Amino acid sequence: MQRMLILALSVFAILLTACSDQPNSNQQAQNSDSESAVALAEVSEATDQNIPTEQRLSAYSRALFDWFDTLGVPVLNNRKYLQIYLGHYNALPDNQLKPNYTYVFLLESTETEKKVYTLDMRNSTYSREDTDMFSGESYRYKEFDLRADVIERLKELRTNHPQIGHLRKFDSRTGDPVALFILARGCYGSGFNQQAEDLIRYLSEMPDFRTGKPVGKEGLKKSLSEDMALSFMQSTRQGFSDSKVTREALLRQLLDIAKHYPESTGAVEARKSAEILFRMIREDEAHSQKKLRPLEEMTVREQVAELIYQLRDQNAESSFSIFTDPRDGGMMHQKVPGKGSPATQLIEMGEVALEQLIEAVDDDSFTRCADSHSIIRVGECCQTIIDRIQPTGRRFDIVGNPQQAKAAMKVWYLGN
Repeated sequence: MQRMLILALSVFAILLTACSDQPNSNQQAQNSDSESAVALAEVSEATDQNIPTEQRLSAYSRALFDWFDTLGVPVLNNRKYLQIYLGHYNALPDNQLKPNYTYVFLLESTETEKKVYTLDMRNSTYSREDTDMFSGESYRYKEFDLRADVIERLKELRTNHPQIGHLRKFDSRTGDPVALFILARGCYGSGFNQQAEDLIRYLSEMPDFRTGKPVGKEGLKKSLSEDMALSFMQSTRQGFSDSKVTREALLRQLLDIAKHYPESTGAVEARKSAEILFRMIREDEAHSQKKLRPLEEMTVREQVAELIYQLRDQNAESSFSIFTDPRDGGMMHQKVPGKGSPATQLIEMGEVALEQLIEAVDDDSFTRCADSHSIIRVGECCQTIIDRIQPTGRRFDIVGNPQQAKAAMKVWYLGN
C-alpha cells in the first residue's frame, strides 16, 4: 500500500506538469527560453572579454552544463576517460576487419570491473571476465587523452558533412549530438574549457535532423532535450520486452523522462504511458488478491477472461510478432513443454473465445511484445488472435469508434 501511495503521488505530479502541453504554456515557455538565451549570450560576451583564451567558457555553455547536472546524471568532474576495446567488426564498403572501441567516463573501478558512464547517458559495467556478445573477445581498457580525442573528433567532423558523423553506427568517434555534449561536459569537468566551448559551438552550428537547419544557441537545449528524451523512450519501450524488468521499474523510468524533459515530445508519450502503467499496477495488485482456481477448474468464460488478462505478460523480443513468446518456442518456434503462451491458448480455444476477445479489442494495456519503436497493446493482441481463429484478414477501425467497431466485428464474426 505504501508503494502504491508513492507511485500515486509521482503519477499525480507528472500529470500536473501536463499543463505544459497547452498552447499558452508553450508560448510562455518559448518566450522564457528565448529571453534566457539572449541574456546568457549577453553575459557571455561581457564575461569572455576578461578571460584568457585557454580559460574561456561562456556563461551560455556553463548554464547548459548546470542544466545537464540536474538530470540525475553522474557529475563528470575529474573523471578518467577510457577507451574500451570491444573486438573487431566488418567495416563497409571494403568489408575489412577494424577494431571497435567505445569511449566512457570512469565512475568506479576494481581489479576486475569498471563502472562507467557512456556517451549515450547510460550507467554500465564492464568486467574483464565477460566477453563482447558480438565478437566473443574479452574487454580491454585503456586510459585515453580526452582533450586529444575531442580535438581529433572535431577535426574529423568538420572535414566531413555533419550528418555523416551523426549517422555512422559503428564508428567509435560518432558525431551524435548527445555524445558530443557529454564529451563537452567531461572537458569542462577536467578543465579543458576551450575544447568544451568548441564542442558547444559545433553543436549549435550542426543541423537538426528534424528540420535540417542549424539549431543555434537558442535552440540547442531544446534539441538536446528532444534527443535525450527520445533515446530514453526507446530504451524504455525496449525494456517492456524484458519480463525481468518490473512494471514499477518501467513506471519510474517514464516518470524520470517526464520530470527531466518536460517540454519534449518524449515527455508527452511518457506521461500517457505512465498513466496506463499506473492503472495496470493497481489492477495487478487487485488481481493478485483474488483467490483464483486453476485454469482447468474454471468455466470456459472464466478461462477466456483470465487468458485475456494474462496477455499483458505475452512476451516477445520485438513487436514483429506476438508468437515469439519463449513459451511458444521463441524465434525458432521450437517445441517446449507446457500449454504455450496466453495467445496460443486462446487460439486453441477457438470460436468460444471470440465474443470476449472482441470486447477486449480496445484494451490499451501494454504487453511484453515490444522493441525500441513500439509496444503491442492487449487489444492489438486480441485482434491478431481473432484473425488466427477466423482468418478473414479484415481489420476494423478500433481507434475511431471502438463501440461501433465491436458491433461490426460481432456481426462479421458471430453473425449477431
